[in-house]
Amino acid sequence: MRRIVAAVVVGALTMLGVATLDTFAGATVPVLGTFAALPAPANQPEVVEVPAPPSQPGTCLSWSRADAADAQVVDCAKPHLFEQAGSVTLTDQPALPDDQQWRQLVKERCDPVVLKYLNNKFDPDGRFRIGALKPSATKWAEGDRELRCGLQSASQSGALYPMTGKVAGSDQSDVQQPGTCLAINGRTIGDPIDCAKPHAVETVGIIDVSKQFPGAFPAVADQDSFLQPECDKVADAYAGNPDVIAQKKLTVYWDNITQDSWNAGTRKVNCNLGALLPDRSGFAPVTGSVKGAVAVGSTPAPPASDTPDPGAPAPPTSDPAPSSGAAATPTADASPGPSASATPPAGEPVPANPPITLGPTSG
Repeated sequence: MRRIVAAVVVGALTMLGVATLDTFAGATVPVLGTFAALPAPANQPEVVEVPAPPSQPGTCLSWSRADAADAQVVDCAKPHLFEQAGSVTLTDQPALPDDQQWRQLVKERCDPVVLKYLNNKFDPDGRFRIGALKPSATKWAEGDRELRCGLQSASQSGALYPMTGKVAGSDQSDVQQPGTCLAINGRTIGDPIDCAKPHAVETVGIIDVSKQFPGAFPAVADQDSFLQPECDKVADAYAGNPDVIAQKKLTVYWDNITQDSWNAGTRKVNCNLGALLPDRSGFAPVTGSVKGAVAVGSTPAPPASDTPDPGAPAPPTSDPAPSSGAAATPTADASPGPSASATPPAGEPVPANPPITLGPTSG
């Protein structure tokens, strides 16, 4: 997991000890129900189930519904929500797994499939997550035991960002574009949000640490020694004045790269602005970009509300793209077929133990 380490108040040159905060503390990785039926046109009342797309590894899928009912194959060079890595048949499961069993099955069965698919070049702290499409309850009753394993780019709430290109050929660094703000969810980080609204983080730049460390993995202390002055410079330039950040009671901090991330090829990190609560128990709510008027709260923010359903395409914000290589406004090439009809999804969101949860099922 990424962690937030020491930070510098720009202009004051005073080191602050920042509590270790897991930037994926509230992350959700959806396990989506496969391919529910869709509403029929008014003149076609009969129910016709939508056929599932092929499960061939390397096939990319996109959809517009949270339950993936309108999933269709799209060109992987175009925006998509899921890249299939392979599938497993759950022949050893006599009954439909419950929520906890699904979580365990995805971890046990899909992780090896995806790692093999990527030749073990997977950043566990990167912008891609291992996800799955599981049979709906209806399909399970009909004998479908296929669990499709694949890759997706999920927000903290579990909403999915569109990906472009195959993961194997992509930069897996989990970096936000400068100007992106991430919402505040209690004391932790949420989804991308308009910077005019309360947020935890404002991204000010991206640093490629390979310019300083072209060889072996650098120790965290060495990363910090390099990133502190680099992020100071980036933040000063972004804010427009070396004194602005301190005057507005904000702090510069950065991400570190773990050994596992380095081994997968990750070399980029973000420089960010944020503020801590007085007791340093987490992020303080910040309203407004550092480029304008800023208000920093002194009490924890409430839990995030109005978040997208896990598995749904992430909604756009007025900010730049939420992560490297992902478009800010998701687009799906898929659309319901003229004869598609329907039964609505019958499942409930699948809860999970912190820090990762899974998304909804479909009936």
